[in-house]
Amino acid sequence: MSTWTPVVDVSLLVRRPSAEVYEAFADPAIIRKFWLAHSSGRLETGARVRWAFKIAGAETDVEVLAAEPGRQLDLRWDDGQPLTITFEDRGDATLVGIRVTEFGGDEPAAVAVETMSGFTLVLASLKMLVEHGIEGDLMYDRFPDADYADAR
Repeated sequence: MSTWTPVVDVSLLVRRPSAEVYEAFADPAIIRKFWLAHSSGRLETGARVRWAFKIAGAETDVEVLAAEPGRQLDLRWDDGQPLTITFEDRGDATLVGIRVTEFGGDEPAAVAVETMSGFTLVLASLKMLVEHGIEGDLMYDRFPDADYADAR
């Protein structure tokens, strides 16, 4: 008997070149403007960085298996869970894709749904930043009563 394993795949067209969109994820100073409270370093092949999320106390270690500028980030986070971010060049735009697999725990489907919701907001916040220069991190609105690490 085979078991069903949830997979999260979300994507969004961002109307900026792939090199610029990739840089938004790779550069710790930029990723803070739309997703994280802090990143300990640049996403480069072989790097190990620590991510602190906007919600106070939410942190994870990230291992960069492969960083291909303008194309892909192959990461492992949360104790080895695969996270892949792709950047498909569409001329003056980029189709950004995020794929997360290998959900464990007692309720992997529920975790996958929450993960999909979160990454949808991350991509929308990214789009606002790189297309319009607006630091509109939507996570603040998703969790309005949370304690935030960056005291926004």
